[in-house]
Amino acid sequence: MIAARTANIVANSSDARLTFCVPDPLLLAEGLALVICTYKRAASLQRFLDSLAVQDEQPDQLIIVDASPTDETEQMLRAYANIEALADNMLYFRVGEPLKGLPRQRNFALRWVTTDLVAFFDDDIVLLPNCLKEMVQAHRSSREQVAGIGAFAQSEIWPPGSIPLWRVRRLLRMMPDLKPGRYHRSGVSTPWDLLAPTEEMIEGDWLSGCAMMWKTAIAQELGFNERFQGYALGEDLDFSLRARGKGKLLVVGKAHVLHLYEMSGRPDHFSWGYMAIYNRYNIHRRLLPDRTWRDTAWFIYVWTVDTFLLARHAFSPGKRIAIMKRIAGRLKATYDIILGR
Repeated sequence: MIAARTANIVANSSDARLTFCVPDPLLLAEGLALVICTYKRAASLQRFLDSLAVQDEQPDQLIIVDASPTDETEQMLRAYANIEALADNMLYFRVGEPLKGLPRQRNFALRWVTTDLVAFFDDDIVLLPNCLKEMVQAHRSSREQVAGIGAFAQSEIWPPGSIPLWRVRRLLRMMPDLKPGRYHRSGVSTPWDLLAPTEEMIEGDWLSGCAMMWKTAIAQELGFNERFQGYALGEDLDFSLRARGKGKLLVVGKAHVLHLYEMSGRPDHFSWGYMAIYNRYNIHRRLLPDRTWRDTAWFIYVWTVDTFLLARHAFSPGKRIAIMKRIAGRLKATYDIILGR
């Protein structure tokens, strides 16, 4: 009933440019569906659409799933010039609380995909020239089985000292190396931001959820983990680790995006700290192959040390309250894990 009501927002709209269709779930045509899940970021979404408008390759479908409490995003879309030129078919859904949250919104969008490739981009992404073309070509031209393709994010905003901090983590034996895009037995996933500029395709264990393209059949089969509620931490890692058994995961060095990190719509500091431990432990417990007590001990060591490293900011002016909330969230997650919650 929720899906029908949200669909009717589009189907009954007086704006003919926002159309509605019911796909045949048994048939996926060759093409690309582009999915944007958004929440209270009308300006960021508009900036993304501006970058999409100048791409050499346009998607066959553009699906926007909006969980905003107001109609600001919908009104922006109605006023957007030449919106019909962005894709052959555009679907806009306004969803309520039962479908709110990134994993749920993505799963909802997957019900409407009719093409064999589906791309997910965050609404604070800006596509650089030829990004979609390079990602699609990587899928189509590879001689090996590829499950997912990621774009190269040029401008992830890192706090000062973040990259040296990863070197400190390496020295403390929190992971065996700093190869980008790896998932280690300690439960640490090394970020793709450590990747130097390249025009090659680099294989990894996971893809960043801000800019990724999957074979639709794989995405529909696996689905996103809705236990990671809200705009959760780790849902892209969880999905990637399950998908890599279906084929390789590659980042395409020629496919560039800007990630203009938007703070609005993200979890509070306590929730962020809680998810940093609880979600990662959940992933480690379920998805690490042949997990042993040594892996569990390494996980405990790593996130204990990481929490001490985080605590150093508690004495920094302007950061004390936020850091203490994040640490409190981590402690609550540890308590819940010990109790088996």
